[in-house]
Amino acid sequence: MKRRFLAVAMVLAMTAAAVMGCSSSGGNTADTQQNQESAEPAQAEENAAESSDAQQTEDTQQADSGEKVKIAAIYRDMTQSWFIQEAAAAENQASALGMEPLIVGDSKEDPSVYVDVLDNVLSQDIQGLIVNICDQQLSQMTVTKCQEAGIPVVAVDVPLIDENGSYLAPAIELDSYLSGRTMGEWAVNYINENNMLENPESTGIMILAMEKVTSCVPRSDGQIDVFKESFPDFPEGNIIRIDYGGGSSDEGYNAAAATITAHPEITSWIVTAANDEGAQGATRALEQAGLDKDSVTVGLGGYHAKDEFRKEYSCFKAAAYIKASTVGEESVKALYENIVNGTPIFEEYKTDKAYGVYPFGAVMVTAENFEEVMGEDAK
Repeated sequence: MKRRFLAVAMVLAMTAAAVMGCSSSGGNTADTQQNQESAEPAQAEENAAESSDAQQTEDTQQADSGEKVKIAAIYRDMTQSWFIQEAAAAENQASALGMEPLIVGDSKEDPSVYVDVLDNVLSQDIQGLIVNICDQQLSQMTVTKCQEAGIPVVAVDVPLIDENGSYLAPAIELDSYLSGRTMGEWAVNYINENNMLENPESTGIMILAMEKVTSCVPRSDGQIDVFKESFPDFPEGNIIRIDYGGGSSDEGYNAAAATITAHPEITSWIVTAANDEGAQGATRALEQAGLDKDSVTVGLGGYHAKDEFRKEYSCFKAAAYIKASTVGEESVKALYENIVNGTPIFEEYKTDKAYGVYPFGAVMVTAENFEEVMGEDAK
């Protein structure tokens, strides 16, 4: 490069001298122009090559460190403890990987808000999306928009599915049916140990279900299956399964309170819910009705149960503990590896579905063991 620079400098010097001397030699002028023309493209090409190499090196370094990786996560309701914990874990994982700060969106359990939030995050040049969808009918639209943007998407807690229930994207979700059975089995043992079926006609089993969330329905299926298998002679009409919508504590309270009011003949309740919010709401409804001392509620999550366990008394006796941080961390790591290294998302967990599904399970916690089992999450 130095030699080429000297050559160009000499040519420029000769040209300047000719001009200054008002030379009329056409041959020298033509030679100078030819040398300039041949030197300039070569210099430009070399500069471009050097610039390209530098940019490629910079891009590789940034990708390796995660500096340029920018993703977003949309959660269905950021007032619920589960999603608050999940989002916090996702943000921490993104930071640990050197990524840009995670963009977090809240759809507020409203499909129209979800669409606006989705369009907003996609407009920010993200490279990947994590989504907990509030309405599975928007699954295809979500996947299509991500495909058009050329980015991968991972579903968390609730899968993205088509009208036939087939998966449209990789997902992280709880083994819901097994977790439901685990909850039911704990409740059956509690019922037997406390002789709660001495008067079956005045005893009720309430299953609080989230019927519009496909990943939550199997939880209630597992619970009710265990109850029917364990107590085949229990009055069929006293097993009541009721929908509590999006799974908030208020919805759990309203559903449970309405059921309690509709059945004044029942003075003792065994309640299982699809999440901790439902069990917490049912607990408050039983307290309001003055039935909590002869009843028991069981939740799923552990994040509200831990507060009930610390009370002098609560009929919220147990929960199937699931670690929200696992979902947040694994979803971010999966997207990062896909974006930076091209690693297929959850390919190792692919079975009969078109996409891999990362499974996680639950373990029962009570006032006696929750601090040991939950660790930091118990605080």
